[in-house]
Amino acid sequence: MNIRFTHPPSPQLLQQLAKGSLDQSQNLTRAIRLWTLLHWLYHDKEYTKLENNFTYADWRKAFFSETHKDEKQEDILNHQDPNCACIKTIRQWFLELEVSVDEWKYSLQQEISISNSELENLLEERLFAQVRKSLQSDLDLLASRKYLQRVDCTPGRSKYYHLVEKLPFLETYFSHKNQVYLAETLGMFSFLDPSLPLLAEDLSQQQVDEDNHRVFLYVDYLVPESSPIQDAVDEIQSELQSLWNSREILPILLTYYSAHLNLQKECAVYPVCIYFMERAKYLCAYGSTPTGEINWYKYRLDRIISKRIETLDWQDPRVPQLLREQYYDRELPTPKTVNTKLKEAWGCDFYKDKELMILRFERDFHKRYIQGISIHDTFKSIKYQMVAKLIKQNTLNSEHQKTILETLQSRPNTDAYYEVDYRVKDYYVLRWLRALGSQVEVLLPLNLRQEMADEIQNLWNLYNPHSALHFVTQSLVIINTCF
Repeated sequence: MNIRFTHPPSPQLLQQLAKGSLDQSQNLTRAIRLWTLLHWLYHDKEYTKLENNFTYADWRKAFFSETHKDEKQEDILNHQDPNCACIKTIRQWFLELEVSVDEWKYSLQQEISISNSELENLLEERLFAQVRKSLQSDLDLLASRKYLQRVDCTPGRSKYYHLVEKLPFLETYFSHKNQVYLAETLGMFSFLDPSLPLLAEDLSQQQVDEDNHRVFLYVDYLVPESSPIQDAVDEIQSELQSLWNSREILPILLTYYSAHLNLQKECAVYPVCIYFMERAKYLCAYGSTPTGEINWYKYRLDRIISKRIETLDWQDPRVPQLLREQYYDRELPTPKTVNTKLKEAWGCDFYKDKELMILRFERDFHKRYIQGISIHDTFKSIKYQMVAKLIKQNTLNSEHQKTILETLQSRPNTDAYYEVDYRVKDYYVLRWLRALGSQVEVLLPLNLRQEMADEIQNLWNLYNPHSALHFVTQSLVIINTCF
């Protein structure tokens, strides 16, 4: 058996192994147990004492001591054999498998909300002090996920497990220490990690069958490849990833050009994660924003004009007081915070206010292009009668309410109507609405409806020949007046 499992128990890998959220202690413990089992089954140390085909009884005999009993929980908890694997705590397993406990604790706390005391209690748990049913369930779970192959035998005989020749996640899981992407995957997803293209060059071109490869992915990316801007973006991303891999993530100082404000602003922020949004890479961070607030903001990497990212000490006066308080209270934001906000409302600007939007689609267009697609978690179909109720609930101004209700009454009740929570003035949402043009109608809110109407009117003025003639006439009148 040449397969070796050497991945560290990172929160990302444990999440893949967990059957549920890591925030629940039983799921976290089981994920660690599965990770330890994989280390034991696929390791370079010759202590497994197992054939490629083995039963649960074979595994138990190789794993535990001869005095071990696993039928009753009290027998396991009272077992005192120091040489038995059921005695070892999670901390002992980590030390044996050369895992830095302090670094692991820190990385886990960046992903989930768990106190130091909870972590200490977890580390003292006896990882394999489980009854037979639970341990066999672990083996069955590994088999269901293709980490083992299960061979069901005839009734009355024990089922066999077979060690696999290829672990399934070795082609999808990666870290700075274990980069195992296929060459074509590296090429398509080079924007995820600047180090991936370098790794791709080291792989043989024969790994990609260009005549028979059938699946391709094209991503619109605003920054051109092989350009000074792309090099600067890669350098910034590499620095951020080095910071995230360090023992303590410090706040940073960056100089940012805001196209919206048309100014450069120095911002002291706590970097949380990078998102690929709206055809560009953005750093999601919390701290001082270009608008002068202390809030979340997404910084487009190619508009960060700092030559290098400067890290700041937490006592540095440039660090916002509110951010410093979150650090002392151990309440610093995590990527989960960003993901939660993105799920709350439609749009990329997850820090903006959210509001209810009601849309109408003509029946045939809806059937062909909208029905069955997923715009956002909050995007759902509503009945015609519900639209009026929502308009009344969400429009306080009586005149505005009357205007929208009169518009609704003039629309067919056979058309498709949807509600969705969206981020106010989010450019991604506006771009989606503009792309559909007359195929979608905004009924609520009224200010957004009016904004769409104004844009359509301006567009009509550009293409209407009578409007163009009027524009020329007005220009000539102005010129003649000047002379």
